[in-house]
Amino acid sequence: MMVRCWRKEVRELSYDMDDFADQYEHAAAMTCARSIRGREITRQLKSKRSLPWIREKLRQRLWMANKIREFSERTQEALERHRLYNLDAIAGSASFSCTDDAYPTSWNGTPYGEDKAYVGIDAAMEKLEELLMMTHDQGHQKLQVVSIVGFGGIGKTTLAMELYRKLGHQFECRAFVRTSQKPDMRRIFISMLSQVRPHQPPDNWTVHGLISTIRTHLQDKRYLIIVEDLWTTSTWDIVKHALPDSNCCSRILTTTEIEDLALQSCDHDPKYVYKMQPLGEDNSRKLFFSSVFGPQDECPPELREISHDIIRKCGGLPLAIVTVASILSSQPGKQDRWDYVNKAIGYSLLTNPTWEGMKQIFDLSYNNLPQHLKACILYTGLYEEDIVIWKDDLVNQWLAEGFIQAKEGQDKKEIASSFFDRLINGKLILPVDANKKGEVLSCTIHHMVLNLVIRCKSIEENFVTAIHHSQATTTLADKVRRLSLQFGNAEDAITLPNMRLSHVRTLAFWGVFQCLPSVVQFRLLQVLILHFWGDKDSISFDITTISELFRLRYLKVTSNVTLELRTQMRGLNSLETLTIDARVSSVPSDIVHLPGLLHLSLPAETNLPNGIGHMTSLRTLGCFDISGNSIENVQSLSMLTNLEDLQLTCSTVQTENLNSKMHFVLNSILGSLSNLKCLTLASRAPSYAKSIGATGMTISGGFSSLSSAPALLRTLEVSPQICIFFYTPKWIGQLRELCVLKFGVRRIDMDGVDVLGGLPALSVLTLYVQTKPAARIVIGKTGFQVIKYFRFKCCDALLEFKEGAMPNLRTLKLAFNANSNADQQSTIPVGIEYLSELKEVSAKIGGVGPEESHRRAAELEFRDAIRVHARFQRVNVRCVKQIIECKDDQSSVTTVEHSDDQSSTRGLQCGQAHVSVGASPSGVPLAAYRDRQDNITVTASPHYYDEYQWRK
Repeated sequence: MMVRCWRKEVRELSYDMDDFADQYEHAAAMTCARSIRGREITRQLKSKRSLPWIREKLRQRLWMANKIREFSERTQEALERHRLYNLDAIAGSASFSCTDDAYPTSWNGTPYGEDKAYVGIDAAMEKLEELLMMTHDQGHQKLQVVSIVGFGGIGKTTLAMELYRKLGHQFECRAFVRTSQKPDMRRIFISMLSQVRPHQPPDNWTVHGLISTIRTHLQDKRYLIIVEDLWTTSTWDIVKHALPDSNCCSRILTTTEIEDLALQSCDHDPKYVYKMQPLGEDNSRKLFFSSVFGPQDECPPELREISHDIIRKCGGLPLAIVTVASILSSQPGKQDRWDYVNKAIGYSLLTNPTWEGMKQIFDLSYNNLPQHLKACILYTGLYEEDIVIWKDDLVNQWLAEGFIQAKEGQDKKEIASSFFDRLINGKLILPVDANKKGEVLSCTIHHMVLNLVIRCKSIEENFVTAIHHSQATTTLADKVRRLSLQFGNAEDAITLPNMRLSHVRTLAFWGVFQCLPSVVQFRLLQVLILHFWGDKDSISFDITTISELFRLRYLKVTSNVTLELRTQMRGLNSLETLTIDARVSSVPSDIVHLPGLLHLSLPAETNLPNGIGHMTSLRTLGCFDISGNSIENVQSLSMLTNLEDLQLTCSTVQTENLNSKMHFVLNSILGSLSNLKCLTLASRAPSYAKSIGATGMTISGGFSSLSSAPALLRTLEVSPQICIFFYTPKWIGQLRELCVLKFGVRRIDMDGVDVLGGLPALSVLTLYVQTKPAARIVIGKTGFQVIKYFRFKCCDALLEFKEGAMPNLRTLKLAFNANSNADQQSTIPVGIEYLSELKEVSAKIGGVGPEESHRRAAELEFRDAIRVHARFQRVNVRCVKQIIECKDDQSSVTTVEHSDDQSSTRGLQCGQAHVSVGASPSGVPLAAYRDRQDNITVTASPHYYDEYQWRK
């Protein structure tokens, strides 16, 4: 307690010093400006009217001297208390916390989802799958609700996510929504609607309007809706009202900790309530040892007895087991660490799960963190319980707060990313979205961690003050430093009148735009996060006063209304990150002169003012529209030599000078931006995503003359909707760091296969071939040594895998046409049995007739070809009527390296193997969308949707 109080005192002292420095710096700058004007007026008027200005300057100096004296006295007092009470010794004996002071630049934990196998859920999966998939032949056409009930941390969400992944594709519409103890019903229904009808935003954003729209859309459709974490009957009643029963075998799956609520949601039929049980001893040991020691599951003999005690104290709760295991995994063989953990865990979970028992484990995990990670985890208390937090956002917020300190030669953003990964590994934050490489892209906070640890510690240390509109009273610190206003759908919520706002450094707001407080009151803001909405998306909202926040470093605005921005932004000299996830009336012309801007992300339909070549500090530029921006701006991209992440879009294929712009992008930019690590080029037209055979302008070019490519490039994604390479460019073989590659070629040959196979770091490959291969494409045991995900789309999937091919491949996804001619060779790949590590196979088969017999025949042919693979965890075959069209070699194609002609051809688009607009598979906000959705997978979970993703 004494150490905690002293630490809080010192933290408040440092905050006050920062406030003073900021205030003085701003006042000095304003005084300097007035001084110049005052001297000019004095010379002109030759009067003594400058005396008031002199008196003001003297007052400022006196104030500064008094503050410095005050800080000196407080510092001496704090140092004296530290010495008098010997606080170093007390802190050292109080805990066994981690003390790694060095900041690693990377985290070497296993990527999330790699070799993942859930323990102890097979029987539950089988039972719930049986309940959910009862067909109309058994008299179950009506809407049926199934509920999973159990204590927090017992694995309900994991089970629901696996069911969603396995069964979701069998339903015409599906959605996964998450509620909370204080749910925002508008956000829940926006999330649901954005998943079941992803290409069309609502006309009415009110709760009643959203319910009506959802009911209308789901009528006469077979759907699967998963509602996670139900807490109240009122929430269930409202959600249920939005889901029609149209006798189409639709299903709803709910999860809850309240048994009565589970029964009520299932019309009091206990047959449809599945009560989860803790893991048995064998499964508990398997989960614990695999989490501590890795896949080998081997525990040293000297630790077996103590490990048995630790496992027994976890009470079979998976969340408790993996949390304790994460504490031990950093030093798995250190005996005294195991002794400390064993003594620190009580017996509360041994007989009956309790919140107090889980709190002991979470406290142990939190106390085990080094101090800099404690600040990072407490910072998540800004967010509401059911919010999905994107890694890029959180990392940039930590940087703006000054949590990350780097030594010479270290990159702050890489350090912050490693902190995020360590918190994921420690189970204090839970992964939601992950990419094909297993890297976690977003997270959420388990309600027990949020309530039992983060909010309690935040109150103790005055770290974050969160105010919900339903709170009748709130205990506030004398000086609020970080403020989260969670006003939800309330239209009468207001900031507490007695709250002192002048010391707030971080403000996060969720609510309707009428309740947003004036940001002018928060003079010292460094981080500003705004999520607000109106009932109609045609409303305009003026946020120009933000330009007065002279210390602002991070600004993110998400909304469904149009934003009005001031034409001058030069007052934001400290701004490092600007993310706008809303329509803007225009972009201020002087944005190109912000000196410290590192990360800029704007809606795709927004054109930047000319002069972006001045923005040389930029490291991230998101949603730059090639077709909409001027040629001058496109050419200026090559001047942004510090760029590491460039996300390009093309909103239309019918625009002037598009060919010349594309030629410049794929030649000059690739040759100039030597620091580039990620380059994406995606279309923006939602019509592209509507069918497997969508058509549009295709631009082709080999670009074999490219002398050099960015040596640091790790991700290259070129949508086949925009650019089809004539063949595999040779310069791709120079990209020794390339991990993710997605592109389309007009034709593929063995030379192209050799180029791709020779990439030593390639782990994700999505390849679209526009013409039918002349012969089978043979993939042997050389090359492709680390590839884990391979997606191949062609009218004929003439692939042949030899023994030893792709030794680490986990996921194979195919799209091809059914064989309509019995005399021709089968279009199904051969040699799949040689892919020794393959776990998941999916196929989309085009050109299947409308009759059920045709579909079953095509599916049976594919399943027969892979039936030898009993080890597969998942096989998904989908038959569609649309034909995957093929180009023949005589078709005309616009080639940018030979002509500037504006002509276009109607050709095959990549369908589902591309990045598409109008639907965000992961439901990320516009700015976080990054135009890389084919790289996001449901390895981590079904995706939660943000409310504004339709505008993509």
